[in-house]
Amino acid sequence: MTRIYGFIAASLDGYIADNDGCLDWLTPFDDVDSGYDAFIAEIGTVVMGRATYEAIMAMPGGWPYAGRRGLIVTSRPLPDAPPGVAAWTEGVPALIAHVRGGNDSEGAAWVVGGGGLQAAFIAAGAFDRLDLFVIPVLLGGGIPLFPPGATPARRLQLEDTERYANGMARLRYALS
Repeated sequence: MTRIYGFIAASLDGYIADNDGCLDWLTPFDDVDSGYDAFIAEIGTVVMGRATYEAIMAMPGGWPYAGRRGLIVTSRPLPDAPPGVAAWTEGVPALIAHVRGGNDSEGAAWVVGGGGLQAAFIAAGAFDRLDLFVIPVLLGGGIPLFPPGATPARRLQLEDTERYANGMARLRYALS
């Protein structure tokens, strides 16, 4: 059974993007090894919503997940999708079952970006682990980590923490 992970950064006041949907505020924190290379080496499938997909495709450098299966939650076709990337139109419960049904030797799945999609996976109890990077910046507004009311009340178990020299912190949670 494939493991499903969340791995996301948020400002100290709980936003994953600024009011314009930009992530530029994260750039000054690229100077430390946050464990991304080790994390991505575990990943065989990336799952994301259409808005995250379009934001990634608009960035310079092209599709950053070459060699990994991509499942994009959308109701519209994906013209010119990179190899291995497909639209997923059957809803989140079916997506979770599809991803879980994979072979763990093919790697874990990562729900990339998008607080709404991550919240849907959390609400379904589908995450095995959530790595939350708290960035020491107050944005004052923007796209929230999780949309209000998107997840039921639930308890998470803190498994590990890591503090970085630039003030960033990683909180690793298991969802119980």
